[in-house]
Amino acid sequence: MSKSKSISSKKRQDLILSDTEQNTILETIYDGGLSIEVARDLKISLMSLQKYLERNPKFQAEFNKAQEVGIKTLVEKMLQIFNSENMDLSPNELLFLRERKDFLKFLAPRLSSIFQEKQKLDVRSDSKIQISWEDSPELIDVSTDITDVAETVPTPPKDN
Repeated sequence: MSKSKSISSKKRQDLILSDTEQNTILETIYDGGLSIEVARDLKISLMSLQKYLERNPKFQAEFNKAQEVGIKTLVEKMLQIFNSENMDLSPNELLFLRERKDFLKFLAPRLSSIFQEKQKLDVRSDSKIQISWEDSPELIDVSTDITDVAETVPTPPKDN
């Protein structure tokens, strides 16, 4: 005998986001925010956000573009930190900052094509080679000219 399902349990509701909420999410991601932060702000799980993206391909395309720009934003923020001349950081803060930098260097090429060192080029070429000869009166018959040239070339003098 198996247990029956509870009648009082709710059915799972799909996440619905308004245009304002979608724009807020995109702003956060464009600014270098993380998906987990967005999910926390919406008080949903990260899995619910990912499922929402899968069900809405148009918003998913915008979200992916925002993530690519967000990575650029994070890189620019790191450059700003390293370019500031007033770096009053403790050794632990500096170590943590370097770890963040290294992680960003690791992560950036995987999320954005801009930071890839080697670009994969997709070159399509036709492997067929067609060679044809045409009879043309403009072509010169080389076989008769070689014998004429050989007879007119003077022989060098012999040294005794």
